Amino acid sequence: MKYPPQIIDQIKARLNIVEEVRKVVPNMKKKGRAWWGCCPFHNEKSGSFHVREDQNSYYCFGCGAGGDVITFVQETSGGTFAEVVQRLARQAGVKLPDSAPSDPHAAQRRNDGYKALERASVFYQRSLNADAQAYIARRALSPSTVEEFALGYAPDSWDATKSALLTEGFSPDVLKAAGLTTQSEKSAEKGRDYDRFRGRLMFPIHDSQGRVVGFGGRVMGKGEPKYLNSPETPFFNKSFLLYNLHRAKPHIKTTGQIVLVEGYMDVIALYQAGFKTAVAPLGTAVTSEQITLLWQQHSHPVVCLDGDAAGRTAALRMANKALPVLEPGRSLSFVFLPQGEDPDTIVQKDGIATFRNLLTQTTSLENLLWQQLSSAVDVTTADGRATVEAELSGLLSQITNTTVRKAYGQTLKDKLYEATRGNRAPKHNQHKAPQASAQQAPRDYKPAIQGDAATRTLLALICRWPHILPQVDETLGHITFPAGPLAELSQAVLRAYVVLKLPPEDLQQDLQNGPHSSIVYDLLTSTGVLTLPEDTDALSLFHEQHGIWQSQSEHRSKYTEMLKKGDWFSQEYFDKFKELKENSASGHSAALTPSSRRPI
Repeated sequence: MKYPPQIIDQIKARLNIVEEVRKVVPNMKKKGRAWWGCCPFHNEKSGSFHVREDQNSYYCFGCGAGGDVITFVQETSGGTFAEVVQRLARQAGVKLPDSAPSDPHAAQRRNDGYKALERASVFYQRSLNADAQAYIARRALSPSTVEEFALGYAPDSWDATKSALLTEGFSPDVLKAAGLTTQSEKSAEKGRDYDRFRGRLMFPIHDSQGRVVGFGGRVMGKGEPKYLNSPETPFFNKSFLLYNLHRAKPHIKTTGQIVLVEGYMDVIALYQAGFKTAVAPLGTAVTSEQITLLWQQHSHPVVCLDGDAAGRTAALRMANKALPVLEPGRSLSFVFLPQGEDPDTIVQKDGIATFRNLLTQTTSLENLLWQQLSSAVDVTTADGRATVEAELSGLLSQITNTTVRKAYGQTLKDKLYEATRGNRAPKHNQHKAPQASAQQAPRDYKPAIQGDAATRTLLALICRWPHILPQVDETLGHITFPAGPLAELSQAVLRAYVVLKLPPEDLQQDLQNGPHSSIVYDLLTSTGVLTLPEDTDALSLFHEQHGIWQSQSEHRSKYTEMLKKGDWFSQEYFDKFKELKENSASGHSAALTPSSRRPI
Protein backbone atom coordinates (compact mmCIF):
# COMPACT_ATOMS: atom_id res chain seq x y z
CA MET A 1 0.00 0.00 0.00
CA LYS A 2 1.17 3.52 -0.76
CA TYR A 3 0.76 5.79 2.25
CA PRO A 4 0.05 9.54 1.95
CA PRO A 5 3.18 11.71 2.25
CA GLN A 6 1.78 13.54 5.28
CA ILE A 7 1.55 10.22 7.17
CA ILE A 8 5.17 9.45 6.36
CA ASP A 9 6.14 12.96 7.51
CA GLN A 10 4.31 12.45 10.82
CA ILE A 11 6.13 9.17 11.47
CA LYS A 12 9.51 10.78 10.74
CA ALA A 13 8.71 13.76 12.97
CA ARG A 14 7.75 11.58 15.93
CA LEU A 15 10.74 9.25 15.71
CA ASN A 16 14.27 10.17 16.75
CA ILE A 17 16.65 8.88 14.08
CA VAL A 18 19.58 8.87 16.52
CA GLU A 19 17.67 6.53 18.87
CA GLU A 20 16.85 4.15 16.04
CA VAL A 21 20.42 4.11 14.71
CA ARG A 22 21.92 3.57 18.18
CA LYS A 23 19.96 0.34 18.47
CA VAL A 24 22.29 -0.93 15.73
CA VAL A 25 25.34 1.32 16.26
CA PRO A 26 25.43 1.77 20.07
CA ASN A 27 28.87 3.39 20.30
CA MET A 28 28.19 6.52 18.27
CA LYS A 29 29.67 9.77 19.59
CA LYS A 30 28.51 13.31 18.95
CA LYS A 31 30.94 15.61 17.15
CA GLY A 32 29.62 18.98 16.14
CA ARG A 33 26.08 18.69 14.88
CA ALA A 34 26.38 15.02 13.86
CA TRP A 35 26.69 11.62 15.55
CA TRP A 36 29.56 9.48 14.25
CA GLY A 37 30.28 5.77 14.37
CA CYS A 38 31.32 2.75 12.34
CA CYS A 39 29.05 2.04 9.40
CA PRO A 40 26.65 -0.90 9.86
CA PHE A 41 26.57 -1.50 6.11
CA HIS A 42 30.27 -2.25 5.53
CA ASN A 43 33.33 -3.21 7.56
CA GLU A 44 35.54 -0.33 8.68
CA LYS A 45 37.88 0.49 11.55
CA SER A 46 37.43 4.28 11.69
CA GLY A 47 33.92 5.68 11.73
CA SER A 48 32.84 7.34 8.50
CA PHE A 49 29.11 6.93 9.19
CA HIS A 50 27.28 9.96 10.55
CA VAL A 51 23.71 10.82 11.57
CA ARG A 52 22.17 14.31 11.54
CA GLU A 53 19.27 14.52 13.96
CA ASP A 54 18.30 18.02 12.79
CA GLN A 55 17.98 16.75 9.21
CA ASN A 56 16.55 13.31 10.08
CA SER A 57 19.17 11.66 7.87
CA TYR A 58 22.25 9.42 7.84
CA TYR A 59 25.12 9.04 5.42
CA CYS A 60 28.31 6.98 5.18
CA PHE A 61 31.30 8.60 3.48
CA GLY A 62 32.85 5.16 3.04
CA CYS A 63 30.18 3.23 1.16
CA GLY A 64 27.68 5.93 0.27
CA ALA A 65 24.73 4.46 2.21
CA GLY A 66 22.24 7.11 3.19
CA GLY A 67 18.61 7.90 3.85
CA ASP A 68 16.12 8.71 6.58
CA VAL A 69 14.86 6.85 9.64
CA ILE A 70 12.49 4.67 7.60
CA THR A 71 15.22 3.75 5.13
CA PHE A 72 17.60 2.85 7.97
CA VAL A 73 15.13 0.55 9.72
CA GLN A 74 14.25 -1.12 6.44
CA GLU A 75 17.92 -1.67 5.51
CA THR A 76 18.93 -3.02 8.92
CA SER A 77 15.79 -4.91 9.97
CA GLY A 78 14.41 -6.07 6.62
CA GLY A 79 10.86 -6.04 5.35
CA THR A 80 9.03 -4.17 2.64
CA PHE A 81 8.56 -0.42 2.83
CA ALA A 82 4.90 -0.86 3.80
CA GLU A 83 5.78 -3.33 6.57
CA VAL A 84 8.39 -0.98 8.02
CA VAL A 85 6.00 1.96 7.88
CA GLN A 86 3.35 -0.07 9.71
CA ARG A 87 5.85 -1.12 12.38
CA LEU A 88 7.20 2.39 12.91
CA ALA A 89 3.69 3.90 12.87
CA ARG A 90 2.73 1.66 15.80
CA GLN A 91 5.93 2.66 17.59
CA ALA A 92 5.32 6.37 16.97
CA GLY A 93 1.60 6.26 17.74
CA VAL A 94 0.55 7.37 14.26
CA LYS A 95 -2.74 6.00 12.97
CA LEU A 96 -2.49 4.68 9.44
CA PRO A 97 -5.40 5.07 7.01
CA ASP A 98 -7.41 2.02 6.08
CA SER A 99 -6.23 0.12 3.05
CA ALA A 100 -7.48 1.58 -0.19
CA PRO A 101 -6.61 1.17 -3.86
CA SER A 102 -3.67 3.26 -5.00
CA ASP A 103 -4.75 6.62 -6.42
CA PRO A 104 -2.66 7.58 -9.46
CA HIS A 105 -3.86 11.20 -9.23
CA ALA A 106 -2.95 11.73 -5.54
CA ALA A 107 0.50 13.23 -6.27
CA GLN A 108 -1.00 15.69 -8.74
CA ARG A 109 -3.68 16.80 -6.28
CA ARG A 110 -1.01 17.29 -3.62
CA ASN A 111 1.10 19.44 -5.94
CA ASP A 112 -2.00 21.43 -6.88
CA GLY A 113 -2.75 21.97 -3.20
CA TYR A 114 0.71 23.41 -2.50
CA LYS A 115 0.40 25.68 -5.53
CA ALA A 116 -3.05 26.87 -4.42
CA LEU A 117 -1.74 27.72 -0.94
CA GLU A 118 1.18 29.64 -2.42
CA ARG A 119 -1.09 31.56 -4.79
CA ALA A 120 -3.51 32.31 -1.95
CA SER A 121 -0.60 33.85 -0.04
CA VAL A 122 0.17 36.08 -3.03
CA PHE A 123 -3.50 37.03 -3.34
CA TYR A 124 -3.66 38.03 0.35
CA GLN A 125 -0.50 40.15 -0.01
CA ARG A 126 -1.98 42.00 -2.98
CA SER A 127 -5.21 42.55 -1.05
CA LEU A 128 -3.66 44.59 1.78
CA ASN A 129 -6.10 47.50 2.14
CA ALA A 130 -5.87 50.78 4.07
CA ASP A 131 -7.29 49.28 7.28
CA ALA A 132 -4.80 46.42 7.25
CA GLN A 133 -1.90 48.75 6.51
CA ALA A 134 -3.00 51.06 9.35
CA TYR A 135 -3.06 48.10 11.72
CA ILE A 136 0.44 47.07 10.57
CA ALA A 137 1.67 50.63 11.10
CA ARG A 138 0.28 50.62 14.66
CA ARG A 139 2.29 47.47 15.31
CA ALA A 140 5.41 49.32 14.07
CA LEU A 141 6.23 46.78 11.36
CA SER A 142 8.44 48.01 8.54
CA PRO A 143 7.65 47.38 4.85
CA SER A 144 10.62 45.00 4.61
CA THR A 145 9.29 42.97 7.57
CA VAL A 146 5.81 42.81 6.02
CA GLU A 147 7.40 41.54 2.81
CA GLU A 148 9.69 39.06 4.61
CA PHE A 149 6.75 37.44 6.43
CA ALA A 150 4.40 37.81 3.43
CA LEU A 151 1.69 39.40 5.59
CA GLY A 152 -1.58 39.91 3.75
CA TYR A 153 -5.28 40.54 4.12
CA ALA A 154 -8.24 38.27 3.40
CA PRO A 155 -11.01 40.49 1.95
CA ASP A 156 -14.20 40.66 3.99
CA SER A 157 -16.11 38.76 1.33
CA TRP A 158 -17.67 35.33 1.10
CA ASP A 159 -15.94 34.35 -2.11
CA ALA A 160 -13.13 36.80 -3.05
CA THR A 161 -10.35 34.29 -2.45
CA LYS A 162 -12.27 31.44 -4.05
CA SER A 163 -13.09 33.48 -7.17
CA ALA A 164 -9.49 34.64 -7.58
CA LEU A 165 -8.09 31.11 -7.38
CA LEU A 166 -10.78 29.57 -9.55
CA THR A 167 -9.84 32.15 -12.18
CA GLU A 168 -6.23 30.87 -11.97
CA GLY A 169 -7.45 27.38 -12.85
CA PHE A 170 -7.69 25.65 -9.46
CA SER A 171 -10.67 23.37 -8.89
CA PRO A 172 -13.14 23.76 -5.98
CA ASP A 173 -11.98 20.39 -4.61
CA VAL A 174 -8.35 21.54 -4.46
CA LEU A 175 -9.32 24.73 -2.60
CA LYS A 176 -11.39 22.77 -0.12
CA ALA A 177 -8.62 20.18 0.43
CA ALA A 178 -6.13 23.00 1.08
CA GLY A 179 -8.38 24.50 3.76
CA LEU A 180 -8.99 27.72 1.82
CA THR A 181 -12.74 27.21 1.48
CA THR A 182 -15.30 25.54 3.67
CA GLN A 183 -18.82 24.30 3.11
CA SER A 184 -21.91 26.01 4.42
CA GLU A 185 -24.11 24.02 6.82
CA LYS A 186 -27.05 26.41 6.61
CA SER A 187 -30.07 24.73 5.10
CA ALA A 188 -30.66 27.49 2.54
CA GLU A 189 -27.08 27.35 1.27
CA LYS A 190 -26.08 23.82 2.21
CA GLY A 191 -23.25 22.50 0.08
CA ARG A 192 -22.07 25.94 -1.07
CA ASP A 193 -18.37 26.63 -0.67
CA TYR A 194 -17.24 29.96 0.78
CA ASP A 195 -13.95 31.52 1.92
CA ARG A 196 -12.72 30.31 5.29
CA PHE A 197 -10.77 33.52 5.99
CA ARG A 198 -12.62 36.83 5.72
CA GLY A 199 -11.67 40.28 6.99
CA ARG A 200 -8.47 39.09 8.68
CA LEU A 201 -4.76 39.93 8.67
CA MET A 202 -3.14 36.83 7.22
CA PHE A 203 0.04 35.07 8.38
CA PRO A 204 1.30 32.33 6.02
CA ILE A 205 2.51 29.23 7.87
CA HIS A 206 5.32 27.18 6.34
CA ASP A 207 6.63 23.67 6.84
CA SER A 208 10.31 22.95 7.49
CA GLN A 209 10.98 23.03 3.74
CA GLY A 210 9.59 26.55 3.42
CA ARG A 211 6.35 25.57 1.64
CA VAL A 212 3.13 27.38 2.55
CA VAL A 213 0.93 24.76 4.23
CA GLY A 214 -1.69 26.91 5.92
CA PHE A 215 -2.57 30.28 7.40
CA GLY A 216 -3.30 32.04 10.63
CA GLY A 217 -5.79 34.88 10.39
CA ARG A 218 -6.13 37.64 12.99
CA VAL A 219 -9.28 39.72 13.29
CA MET A 220 -8.35 43.42 13.27
CA GLY A 221 -11.35 44.78 15.10
CA LYS A 222 -13.97 43.13 17.25
CA GLY A 223 -14.83 39.55 16.58
CA GLU A 224 -14.22 35.99 17.61
CA PRO A 225 -12.11 33.99 17.44
CA LYS A 226 -9.23 36.46 17.66
CA TYR A 227 -7.02 34.04 15.69
CA LEU A 228 -8.30 31.50 13.21
CA ASN A 229 -5.97 28.85 11.80
CA SER A 230 -6.33 26.59 8.81
CA PRO A 231 -8.20 23.36 9.56
CA GLU A 232 -6.33 20.06 9.63
CA THR A 233 -5.66 19.10 6.03
CA PRO A 234 -3.26 16.82 4.13
CA PHE A 235 -0.91 19.84 4.19
CA PHE A 236 -1.52 21.33 7.63
CA ASN A 237 -1.26 19.63 11.03
CA LYS A 238 -0.55 22.23 13.72
CA SER A 239 0.81 19.63 16.16
CA PHE A 240 3.82 19.09 13.91
CA LEU A 241 4.55 22.70 12.95
CA LEU A 242 6.22 25.73 14.53
CA TYR A 243 5.71 29.21 13.13
CA ASN A 244 8.91 30.67 11.59
CA LEU A 245 11.00 27.51 12.06
CA HIS A 246 12.04 27.37 8.39
CA ARG A 247 13.31 30.95 8.63
CA ALA A 248 14.97 30.52 12.04
CA LYS A 249 16.86 27.28 11.29
CA PRO A 250 20.08 28.75 9.87
CA HIS A 251 20.25 31.32 12.69
CA ILE A 252 19.73 28.61 15.33
CA LYS A 253 22.80 26.85 13.97
CA THR A 254 24.98 29.96 14.19
CA THR A 255 23.75 31.29 17.55
CA GLY A 256 23.12 28.02 19.38
CA GLN A 257 19.77 29.27 20.67
CA ILE A 258 16.06 28.79 20.02
CA VAL A 259 13.28 30.56 21.90
CA LEU A 260 9.61 29.60 21.89
CA VAL A 261 7.28 32.60 22.28
CA GLU A 262 3.50 32.67 22.37
CA GLY A 263 2.35 34.42 19.20
CA TYR A 264 3.02 35.29 15.60
CA MET A 265 3.46 39.01 16.33
CA ASP A 266 6.03 38.23 19.04
CA VAL A 267 8.09 36.28 16.52
CA ILE A 268 7.84 39.02 13.90
CA ALA A 269 8.69 41.87 16.31
CA LEU A 270 11.75 39.99 17.57
CA TYR A 271 12.89 39.16 14.04
CA GLN A 272 12.57 42.80 13.01
CA ALA A 273 14.69 43.79 16.03
CA GLY A 274 17.46 41.37 15.02
CA PHE A 275 16.52 38.37 17.18
CA LYS A 276 15.96 35.72 14.52
CA THR A 277 15.67 32.43 16.44
CA ALA A 278 12.17 32.83 17.86
CA VAL A 279 9.39 30.40 16.91
CA ALA A 280 5.80 30.01 18.07
CA PRO A 281 3.21 27.24 18.40
CA LEU A 282 0.05 27.45 16.32
CA GLY A 283 -2.32 27.81 19.22
CA THR A 284 -2.38 28.00 22.99
CA ALA A 285 -1.32 24.44 23.86
CA VAL A 286 2.14 23.15 22.95
CA THR A 287 2.17 19.50 21.88
CA SER A 288 4.77 16.85 22.68
CA GLU A 289 5.49 16.67 18.94
CA GLN A 290 6.32 20.38 18.91
CA ILE A 291 8.62 19.92 21.92
CA THR A 292 10.40 17.13 20.05
CA LEU A 293 10.64 19.44 17.04
CA LEU A 294 12.29 22.07 19.26
CA TRP A 295 14.80 19.50 20.52
CA GLN A 296 15.66 18.51 16.99
CA GLN A 297 16.92 22.07 16.56
CA HIS A 298 18.60 22.56 19.95
CA SER A 299 19.00 20.45 23.09
CA HIS A 300 18.07 23.27 25.51
CA PRO A 301 15.29 25.49 24.10
CA VAL A 302 14.07 28.48 26.10
CA VAL A 303 10.32 28.96 26.54
CA CYS A 304 9.23 32.58 26.98
CA LEU A 305 5.84 33.13 28.63
CA ASP A 306 3.80 35.81 30.36
CA GLY A 307 4.54 36.14 34.07
CA ASP A 308 0.86 36.02 35.09
CA ALA A 309 -1.03 33.01 36.38
CA ALA A 310 -2.05 31.96 32.87
CA GLY A 311 1.58 31.98 31.73
CA ARG A 312 2.71 29.87 34.65
CA THR A 313 -0.14 27.45 34.07
CA ALA A 314 0.92 27.16 30.44
CA ALA A 315 4.51 26.51 31.55
CA LEU A 316 3.43 23.69 33.88
CA ARG A 317 1.27 22.21 31.14
CA MET A 318 4.22 22.24 28.75
CA ALA A 319 6.57 20.81 31.38
CA ASN A 320 4.24 17.87 31.89
CA LYS A 321 3.98 17.38 28.11
CA ALA A 322 7.77 17.19 27.95
CA LEU A 323 8.19 14.48 30.59
CA PRO A 324 7.30 11.45 28.40
CA VAL A 325 9.76 12.53 25.68
CA LEU A 326 12.64 13.65 27.93
CA GLU A 327 16.01 12.10 27.11
CA PRO A 328 19.55 12.55 28.48
CA GLY A 329 21.03 15.79 27.19
CA ARG A 330 17.64 17.42 26.59
CA SER A 331 15.79 19.88 28.77
CA LEU A 332 13.75 23.09 28.77
CA SER A 333 14.24 26.45 30.44
CA PHE A 334 11.48 28.96 31.12
CA VAL A 335 11.51 32.75 31.19
CA PHE A 336 8.57 34.60 32.73
CA LEU A 337 8.07 38.14 31.50
CA PRO A 338 6.86 41.00 33.70
CA GLN A 339 3.09 40.93 34.02
CA GLY A 340 1.24 42.64 31.21
CA GLU A 341 4.24 42.44 28.87
CA ASP A 342 5.06 40.25 25.90
CA PRO A 343 8.16 40.19 23.67
CA ASP A 344 6.50 42.57 21.21
CA THR A 345 5.80 45.28 23.82
CA ILE A 346 9.19 44.84 25.52
CA VAL A 347 11.06 45.30 22.25
CA GLN A 348 9.01 48.37 21.32
CA LYS A 349 9.32 50.04 24.75
CA ASP A 350 12.81 49.05 25.87
CA GLY A 351 14.67 47.56 22.93
CA ILE A 352 16.02 44.13 22.10
CA ALA A 353 18.83 44.33 24.72
CA THR A 354 16.26 44.16 27.51
CA PHE A 355 14.70 41.06 26.00
CA ARG A 356 18.12 39.42 25.59
CA ASN A 357 18.90 40.13 29.23
CA LEU A 358 15.60 38.60 30.30
CA LEU A 359 16.65 35.38 28.59
CA THR A 360 19.47 35.03 31.14
CA GLN A 361 16.91 34.81 33.97
CA THR A 362 15.66 31.32 33.32
CA THR A 363 13.85 28.80 35.47
CA SER A 364 15.02 25.24 34.83
CA LEU A 365 12.59 22.41 34.17
CA GLU A 366 13.36 20.73 37.50
CA ASN A 367 12.82 24.00 39.41
CA LEU A 368 9.50 24.54 37.64
CA LEU A 369 8.42 21.01 38.57
CA TRP A 370 9.48 21.65 42.15
CA GLN A 371 7.34 24.79 42.25
CA GLN A 372 4.42 22.73 40.99
CA LEU A 373 4.96 20.17 43.73
CA SER A 374 5.56 22.47 46.68
CA SER A 375 3.70 25.73 46.04
CA ALA A 376 0.42 24.74 47.67
CA VAL A 377 1.62 22.66 50.64
CA ASP A 378 3.66 23.09 53.81
CA VAL A 379 6.54 20.64 53.41
CA THR A 380 7.45 20.93 57.10
CA THR A 381 4.35 18.93 58.02
CA ALA A 382 3.99 15.19 57.63
CA ASP A 383 0.88 15.63 55.51
CA GLY A 384 2.58 18.18 53.26
CA ARG A 385 5.60 15.98 52.76
CA ALA A 386 3.42 12.96 52.02
CA THR A 387 1.43 15.00 49.48
CA VAL A 388 4.60 16.12 47.70
CA GLU A 389 6.03 12.59 47.64
CA ALA A 390 2.79 11.18 46.19
CA GLU A 391 2.64 13.84 43.47
CA LEU A 392 6.34 13.37 42.79
CA SER A 393 5.78 9.67 42.23
CA GLY A 394 3.07 10.52 39.69
CA LEU A 395 5.33 12.99 37.87
CA LEU A 396 8.22 10.55 37.67
CA SER A 397 5.97 7.82 36.30
CA GLN A 398 5.44 9.99 33.20
CA ILE A 399 9.18 9.95 32.36
CA THR A 400 9.78 6.94 30.15
CA ASN A 401 13.59 7.17 29.98
CA THR A 402 14.94 5.35 33.06
CA THR A 403 18.15 7.39 33.29
CA VAL A 404 16.28 10.68 33.17
CA ARG A 405 13.62 9.43 35.59
CA LYS A 406 16.28 8.48 38.13
CA ALA A 407 18.10 11.81 37.78
CA TYR A 408 14.95 13.93 38.14
CA GLY A 409 13.75 11.78 41.03
CA GLN A 410 16.99 12.32 42.94
CA THR A 411 17.07 16.06 42.21
CA LEU A 412 13.47 16.66 43.31
CA LYS A 413 13.90 14.50 46.42
CA ASP A 414 16.98 16.54 47.29
CA LYS A 415 14.90 19.71 46.96
CA LEU A 416 12.27 18.26 49.28
CA TYR A 417 14.95 17.39 51.83
CA GLU A 418 16.55 20.84 51.58
CA ALA A 419 13.17 22.58 51.91
CA THR A 420 12.35 20.56 55.02
CA ARG A 421 15.79 21.14 56.53
CA GLY A 422 15.78 24.81 55.59
CA ASN A 423 12.57 25.42 57.52
CA ARG A 424 14.20 23.98 60.63
CA ALA A 425 17.00 26.56 60.50
CA PRO A 426 17.75 28.69 63.61
CA LYS A 427 15.43 31.63 64.08
CA HIS A 428 18.10 34.24 63.38
CA ASN A 429 18.30 32.93 59.80
CA GLN A 430 14.58 33.07 59.18
CA HIS A 431 14.22 36.83 58.80
CA LYS A 432 16.51 37.54 55.88
CA ALA A 433 15.08 39.83 53.26
CA PRO A 434 13.61 37.81 50.39
CA GLN A 435 15.43 38.05 47.10
CA ALA A 436 13.66 39.87 44.29
CA SER A 437 12.05 37.61 41.74
CA ALA A 438 12.52 37.95 38.00
CA GLN A 439 9.07 39.59 37.81
CA GLN A 440 10.14 42.31 40.29
CA ALA A 441 13.39 43.09 38.51
CA PRO A 442 13.80 46.57 37.02
CA ARG A 443 13.26 47.02 33.32
CA ASP A 444 16.94 47.72 32.48
CA TYR A 445 18.17 44.22 33.29
CA LYS A 446 21.97 43.90 33.05
CA PRO A 447 24.00 40.77 33.95
CA ALA A 448 26.46 42.56 36.26
CA ILE A 449 28.83 39.80 37.38
CA GLN A 450 31.10 40.69 40.29
CA GLY A 451 34.44 39.38 41.56
CA ASP A 452 36.22 37.37 38.85
CA ALA A 453 33.64 38.43 36.25
CA ALA A 454 36.21 39.92 33.90
CA THR A 455 38.19 36.66 33.90
CA ARG A 456 35.07 34.64 33.13
CA THR A 457 33.91 37.10 30.50
CA LEU A 458 37.26 36.94 28.66
CA LEU A 459 37.00 33.18 28.38
CA ALA A 460 33.31 33.35 27.44
CA LEU A 461 34.05 35.77 24.58
CA ILE A 462 36.62 33.36 23.15
CA CYS A 463 34.23 30.42 23.46
CA ARG A 464 31.57 32.24 21.48
CA TRP A 465 33.90 33.96 18.98
CA PRO A 466 37.04 31.79 18.68
CA HIS A 467 37.99 33.66 15.49
CA ILE A 468 39.60 36.33 17.75
CA LEU A 469 42.14 33.80 19.09
CA PRO A 470 44.93 34.76 16.66
CA GLN A 471 44.90 38.26 18.19
CA VAL A 472 44.46 37.27 21.87
CA ASP A 473 46.03 33.82 22.35
CA GLU A 474 49.12 35.23 24.11
CA THR A 475 46.93 37.38 26.36
CA LEU A 476 44.83 34.36 27.27
CA GLY A 477 47.97 32.36 28.08
CA HIS A 478 49.08 34.97 30.66
CA ILE A 479 45.77 34.95 32.56
CA THR A 480 45.70 32.79 35.68
CA PHE A 481 42.34 31.09 36.08
CA PRO A 482 41.23 29.62 39.41
CA ALA A 483 41.87 25.89 39.67
CA GLY A 484 38.92 23.86 38.42
CA PRO A 485 36.66 23.86 35.35
CA LEU A 486 37.68 27.33 34.10
CA ALA A 487 41.38 26.50 34.16
CA GLU A 488 40.72 23.19 32.40
CA LEU A 489 38.61 24.92 29.76
CA SER A 490 41.22 27.62 29.07
CA GLN A 491 43.93 24.97 28.72
CA ALA A 492 41.73 22.94 26.37
CA VAL A 493 41.09 26.02 24.20
CA LEU A 494 44.79 26.87 23.95
CA ARG A 495 45.77 23.26 23.27
CA ALA A 496 43.15 22.89 20.51
CA TYR A 497 44.24 26.12 18.85
CA VAL A 498 48.02 26.14 19.39
CA VAL A 499 48.88 22.42 19.40
CA LEU A 500 46.12 20.78 17.37
CA LYS A 501 45.74 23.86 15.16
CA LEU A 502 41.94 23.50 14.95
CA PRO A 503 40.37 26.21 12.76
CA PRO A 504 38.05 28.56 14.71
CA GLU A 505 34.81 27.11 13.25
CA ASP A 506 35.82 23.56 14.27
CA LEU A 507 36.91 24.77 17.69
CA GLN A 508 33.54 26.47 18.18
CA GLN A 509 31.66 23.26 17.37
CA ASP A 510 33.95 21.26 19.67
CA LEU A 511 33.35 23.71 22.53
CA GLN A 512 29.57 23.66 22.05
CA ASN A 513 29.23 19.90 21.65
CA GLY A 514 32.35 18.36 23.19
CA PRO A 515 33.20 17.32 26.75
CA HIS A 516 33.33 20.94 27.96
CA SER A 517 29.92 21.88 26.50
CA SER A 518 28.11 22.18 29.85
CA ILE A 519 30.85 24.43 31.27
CA VAL A 520 30.80 26.56 28.12
CA TYR A 521 27.02 26.92 28.25
CA ASP A 522 27.07 27.92 31.94
CA LEU A 523 29.87 30.37 31.23
CA LEU A 524 28.07 31.98 28.29
CA THR A 525 24.78 32.35 30.17
CA SER A 526 26.20 33.50 33.54
CA THR A 527 28.32 36.25 31.96
CA GLY A 528 25.64 37.43 29.55
CA VAL A 529 27.83 36.71 26.52
CA LEU A 530 25.19 34.38 25.07
CA THR A 531 22.77 37.32 24.83
CA LEU A 532 25.12 39.54 22.83
CA PRO A 533 24.26 40.22 19.16
CA GLU A 534 26.03 38.04 16.62
CA ASP A 535 27.70 41.11 15.08
CA THR A 536 29.28 42.24 18.36
CA ASP A 537 32.84 43.56 18.00
CA ALA A 538 34.19 40.70 20.10
CA LEU A 539 37.86 41.72 19.79
CA SER A 540 37.26 45.27 21.10
CA LEU A 541 35.08 43.93 23.89
CA PHE A 542 37.79 41.41 24.81
CA HIS A 543 40.40 44.19 25.11
CA GLU A 544 37.98 46.27 27.18
CA GLN A 545 37.31 43.41 29.59
CA HIS A 546 41.04 42.61 29.72
CA GLY A 547 41.65 46.16 30.90
CA ILE A 548 39.11 45.64 33.67
CA TRP A 549 40.81 42.38 34.62
CA GLN A 550 44.22 44.11 34.81
CA SER A 551 42.76 46.84 37.01
CA GLN A 552 41.19 44.26 39.33
CA SER A 553 44.45 42.32 39.51
CA GLU A 554 46.38 45.46 40.45
CA HIS A 555 43.94 46.33 43.22
CA ARG A 556 44.02 42.78 44.55
CA SER A 557 47.82 42.81 44.65
CA LYS A 558 47.89 46.08 46.63
CA TYR A 559 45.17 44.78 48.93
CA THR A 560 47.12 41.57 49.61
CA GLU A 561 50.33 43.54 50.25
CA MET A 562 48.60 45.80 52.76
CA LEU A 563 47.26 42.77 54.59
CA LYS A 564 50.86 41.70 55.15
CA LYS A 565 52.38 45.06 56.12
CA GLY A 566 49.49 47.07 57.49
CA ASP A 567 49.79 49.61 60.31
CA TRP A 568 46.47 48.81 61.94
CA PHE A 569 46.68 51.73 64.40
CA SER A 570 46.56 54.33 61.59
CA GLN A 571 43.10 55.58 60.60
CA GLU A 572 44.50 56.82 57.26
CA TYR A 573 45.98 53.40 56.56
CA PHE A 574 42.74 51.63 57.48
CA ASP A 575 40.68 53.88 55.17
CA LYS A 576 43.05 53.18 52.28
CA PHE A 577 42.86 49.44 52.99
CA LYS A 578 39.08 49.55 53.02
CA GLU A 579 38.99 51.38 49.65
CA LEU A 580 41.34 48.87 48.03
CA LYS A 581 39.32 45.96 49.34
CA GLU A 582 36.10 47.36 47.90
CA ASN A 583 37.73 48.05 44.52
CA SER A 584 39.25 44.59 44.28
CA ALA A 585 35.95 42.91 45.11
CA SER A 586 33.37 44.85 43.16
CA GLY A 587 34.50 48.30 42.24
CA HIS A 588 35.32 47.27 38.67
CA SER A 589 32.62 44.87 37.65
CA ALA A 590 32.63 43.21 34.28
CA ALA A 591 29.01 43.97 33.55
CA LEU A 592 28.18 43.61 29.89
CA THR A 593 26.07 46.74 29.65
CA PRO A 594 24.54 47.86 26.37
CA SER A 595 27.34 50.41 25.92
CA SER A 596 29.90 47.61 25.89
CA ARG A 597 28.04 45.65 23.24
CA ARG A 598 29.43 47.54 20.31
CA PRO A 599 28.60 46.07 16.91
CA ILE A 600 31.28 45.71 14.30
